Amino acid sequence: MDIEKKPRRVKRRTYKDERLKQIVKTAAKLFYKNGYAQTTTRQIAEACGISQGNLYYYIKSKEDFFNLFVDMTTSTFEGYDSEIRSQLPRISHTEAMKRRIKEGLRLINAVQDMILFLYRESRIMSPDHLDQVIRQELHIVDLLKTIIEAGCKTGEFGVKDPQLAAYQILMLEHMWSLKRWYLRKHYTLEEYIVKCQEAAVGIVRAREVKKTVKNTAPARKTRK
Repeated sequence: MDIEKKPRRVKRRTYKDERLKQIVKTAAKLFYKNGYAQTTTRQIAEACGISQGNLYYYIKSKEDFFNLFVDMTTSTFEGYDSEIRSQLPRISHTEAMKRRIKEGLRLINAVQDMILFLYRESRIMSPDHLDQVIRQELHIVDLLKTIIEAGCKTGEFGVKDPQLAAYQILMLEHMWSLKRWYLRKHYTLEEYIVKCQEAAVGIVRAREVKKTVKNTAPARKTRK
């Protein structure tokens, strides 16, 4: 009997997780399109093809979506965060940077409506939700900063402010969502990944150019 029950529990849990992902992504699209205040849980349920009662099986209130957006992006990031950190001793810092950007952009592409919603509706978030978003962002930036700092120590990179460089690269990634109306017309995701990797390597390899001032004034002739 125990052997027969195990597969059923696994199937139900997997179905529940996939359904929750669908609900979260659908809600993000509606919030971004119509606005958070204008979107009702009934509309979300209808767009998902479930009853409002079934929707409340997954959430307690509409406000829960703030937490779900952050949780979904954080949990996805943590997977490749640990994987890339484990690879750091075996690959160059440039390669680690490229892999981080590739995985980061693929994640952003998958949750782009959530990112757009968080940017757009940050003004209506509670202090707790804002703090949650900030902590998530710091966590995501930390891997970029770690790679840059390690590269600076070996001389592979040369920037004075790794934290700022990490944020510059993060904004390059977020451009895929923020300016998608333009970028999607000119680049596929894979093409933009390459462009972003090239730009990021340019940022971290930047070195301060020392300017030497030359005296261009004509030499004075000494009188004999």
